[in-house]
Amino acid sequence: ATRHRATTTMGMTTGMTTSTRTGGVASHGGGGGGGWRAGAVTGRGVGNRARSSMMMSSMSSMSISSSSSISSSSMMLTAVLAGVGVGCGMDSSARCEAATTGPDPNAPTSNKSTAQWRIYTDIGRGLVQEKKLDEARRYLERALVEAKKGFGEGDAHVAAALNNLAELNRIESKWSESERFFSESLEILRKAYGENHPAVGTALHNLAGCRLAQGDADGAYALYAKSLERKEATLGTNHPEYATTLYHMAEVLSRSDRKQDAVVLLERSIKVSEEIGAAHTDACLRRMKRLAQLLWDCENYEHAERIRRRILSTMEHMNGEEHVKIAGPCESLATVLMKLDQLDEAAALLERAARILSKVRGDGGALALASTRLNLADIAIRRDNVKEALKFARQALDVLAPSALDAIRRDALRVDIRVGVVTQYARAAALLAKLSPDAPSTSRHVDDARQYLDEIEKLVITVSSSTPTRASLETIRVARRAL
Repeated sequence: ATRHRATTTMGMTTGMTTSTRTGGVASHGGGGGGGWRAGAVTGRGVGNRARSSMMMSSMSSMSISSSSSISSSSMMLTAVLAGVGVGCGMDSSARCEAATTGPDPNAPTSNKSTAQWRIYTDIGRGLVQEKKLDEARRYLERALVEAKKGFGEGDAHVAAALNNLAELNRIESKWSESERFFSESLEILRKAYGENHPAVGTALHNLAGCRLAQGDADGAYALYAKSLERKEATLGTNHPEYATTLYHMAEVLSRSDRKQDAVVLLERSIKVSEEIGAAHTDACLRRMKRLAQLLWDCENYEHAERIRRRILSTMEHMNGEEHVKIAGPCESLATVLMKLDQLDEAAALLERAARILSKVRGDGGALALASTRLNLADIAIRRDNVKEALKFARQALDVLAPSALDAIRRDALRVDIRVGVVTQYARAAALLAKLSPDAPSTSRHVDDARQYLDEIEKLVITVSSSTPTRASLETIRVARRAL
């Protein structure tokens, strides 16, 4: 049996192989810290089927959302053997038929080079997990050499070794090298299996993600479309890999300001996940959250409300009604209800979120609670309760003022997190200026917020000119106008 627990975010699919006798299915979980995760099962009795093994697995580049939650790289590296299971999916358990012919039937199944390839790949994977990337590169390059010697230049093991190096370069943002390795891997798989094979669809998907990371939205979309065609022809439309590529195509469209078209593709991706029994997976939840955000951006608040209610219900089913993970969906639904003037239910949801977050230790819980209190302050203002609004605003400022200064100074923090903290502080300062303009602390908070916004804007401009960066700049400008 092949064990497969799969989740996904916006990204690519690739793989690292570790053994011709070991198979596994890999996936990426978004929203967490970096690191490569490996999962595999032993394919005892596979025998000569390993000669035609197809190397497929999955990884992810980043989760893109206008709510500034960009997940860092985290991936599994694996090999999937023909007859054991092909890693075609990221959202649910999946099996599909492997190739009946291998790239080189005469390639040896076991010799010194194949053994060294396996050892070097395992060592390289471990070093990546330890974030020792320079050392990992040396071992992965040696693994590629041994794969060519042991299996033959046109073997799928060589394609997998190239994928590993492509992914390492992607992590280090060496995009031209990453694209070159992904392209070489794709060509080997095309020659080995032909165009209509799941491995080719996956390789096209990998290359598309690399193009997208370099800002080539048109090129990425064209490759994703080709990948989708291959997956439809070989896997069908009710398959997690098909849903995954639809999701990534939607992200390309959203980056190109075609949000309505992106909504259509996202809805199709979610529908596929639901039809294959993956509705209650983290991957499907992330897609629903992204859909709700796009609907918000399109000002389709009624539809966004329905999606966010589904998300909250699903999260309650999966985690319980008082779990810390419930706080975010409560606040997200509350914000759209505020747009629809359903203030009583919105306030109840925010109070529930605040109650949950008040029990969470650490800076993360405190910052989330500050955001919740700012929303409660907005509701209090709309109810003409200035005293309560001022109380919530000051509670938020007590947390956000030192956190914003820390965000400016701490280079180790992700840029999107730093932007989020500083803009929330600016929002709280603007609220204080509106409620209590003559208070001694008001001018200080406003001046500090303006200074921090200037500094964080310079930082964002320095980082890159990507679409997430443009979204961050717009968030900063909105915060500055409020001041």
